[in-house]
Amino acid sequence: MLTAADNTIIVVAVLAVLWVGYYFSKSITDMESYYLANRSLPWSLVVGTLVASWYGGIGVVGTIGYASVFGMATWFIWSIGAHAVRFPLALWVGPRIHVRSDVTIPDVIDHAYGKIAAVIASIFLFVYCSQLGEITATGVIGEGAWGVDKVYLGIFVVVLTIALTCLGGLMGVAVTDMIFFFFMIVSVCMVFPDIYDSVGGMAGIRAATADNPDFTHPVAGMTFTKALMLVLLCINVYADPSFYQRFSASNTARTSRRAMLTCFCLWLIFDAVTNIAGMAVHVKNPSGTQPELDYIRLVLSHLPVGARALFVLGLFGAIISTLDSYYLIGGTTLAKDIYARLFAQEQINDRKLVNLSRFGAVLLGIIGVCLAFRFTLVYDAFVLMSSLWMSTGFVPVLMALMYNGKKTRAAGLLSMTAGCISFAWLSLNPVVISESWGNLEPILVALPLSFIFWIIGSKFGADTSAGKQVIRRSGTVSIEGGTEVQAMDKDDLTIKWVGLDGLLCLCFIAESVFIGWCMINNVDVVLGRILPYSAMVVTLWIFSKYISQVLAFSKWGKRRQQHTSKTDTI
Repeated sequence: MLTAADNTIIVVAVLAVLWVGYYFSKSITDMESYYLANRSLPWSLVVGTLVASWYGGIGVVGTIGYASVFGMATWFIWSIGAHAVRFPLALWVGPRIHVRSDVTIPDVIDHAYGKIAAVIASIFLFVYCSQLGEITATGVIGEGAWGVDKVYLGIFVVVLTIALTCLGGLMGVAVTDMIFFFFMIVSVCMVFPDIYDSVGGMAGIRAATADNPDFTHPVAGMTFTKALMLVLLCINVYADPSFYQRFSASNTARTSRRAMLTCFCLWLIFDAVTNIAGMAVHVKNPSGTQPELDYIRLVLSHLPVGARALFVLGLFGAIISTLDSYYLIGGTTLAKDIYARLFAQEQINDRKLVNLSRFGAVLLGIIGVCLAFRFTLVYDAFVLMSSLWMSTGFVPVLMALMYNGKKTRAAGLLSMTAGCISFAWLSLNPVVISESWGNLEPILVALPLSFIFWIIGSKFGADTSAGKQVIRRSGTVSIEGGTEVQAMDKDDLTIKWVGLDGLLCLCFIAESVFIGWCMINNVDVVLGRILPYSAMVVTLWIFSKYISQVLAFSKWGKRRQQHTSKTDTI
């Protein structure tokens, strides 16, 4: 469905993105510059890279598929629930991550439970970073846009992603994420009003699905166990390596906190847009077995030449921005957390670690292409990989970060073992509860068992975290008897409830109530116009803020600043 003009625009954009990666490759001097961008990311760049990395093909294309199956419940349960449970991450956990010297999640595991637990966690984390769902989404987009074989397109996207990851490190990834963030939000929201009007708005959706009223009910469209499983997956972010990395790479703890609070408000609006678009796809094709593919074709049929290219760029940008983030993390996990821990660290210099990280990114791409297209829905791949990692690593990571009591090697090892074995057994031997409740989701058993065995393991052995020091560049976090005492960034760690922090929290609550009320009461002017346009305006403002920060640090900005100073003096 794409013309030669559309394809030309896409090729030029791809070349520009590769140039960005090459440009930032010159700044890589060691592992900190490669993996954490020297801990220098500003607010606008953190917002852009968080949005782009979090959504990807799963957040955009995958949400369309789930909403077309489960209806309005996808937004009320998944979206509101997903972001609401992450507020403690933004307010308390994230800033504590920022002041630690730990570079990766296995570093945290190592400090709390020892080397063996860290290596085991690293293996599962590496598998999780393959992000199979993102590659599955490439096949859907490719088939809808060009009608090409999904495997060939998947290989192309993976190769492009690996090139970006290996060239620019986190700074290159973050900058390209900002570009993709702009394309993704703007392109999806740009076409949404036409799709919304084509089905007669929310009233039209209700009329078309009158034989299935649960489809437009806030929670009834989803089985209880499926809803509970999604809510539990919402808290997986507490052990998600990409968020950990972004918090560590921010220039201050305050930057990371306010960036994520800003993301919550933007995500809620964008989720509503994609959720309603998925419901519209169901109305257009009630018996469709590939709703994500139907969505791509529907959108492209509503767009003129040129705009189609921007939409496809937005979708591919969402996928690439997520894949390159996880390939960077997975590659570093292989190099630093597996290889370096199994061999003498003093014999491995930064140059070798960076090269091993790049090899790890290539290996993840190969694994992804081989396995991703075995899934029908994009979310199926996402749920499998997220559930496996959460069952194994969530409890040990969260307890290591937030629990100030005794931590032992046995606690970490028993927790990971119990979670992994129970998840694998229930995945291979599904248990049906009832028709209304559905299957017993493996994570509903694996996660509690992981926590129970953590408690049991903590009763055996010495406290492995007591007396350790976590040192950062400008201060020390002393861990003695499980209590952290930080000696820097006190003002950054203080939550401004009567200020911007509190305002952003209130904004999320107000958005949830207002958008939910509008969905239930068919307020078309809000759902079909205000939501997509407001998301586009906020995105444009954040992108403009980033451009102004880039110019401020550029030679042009410095010359302009010097000229202004001279003028002021005169």
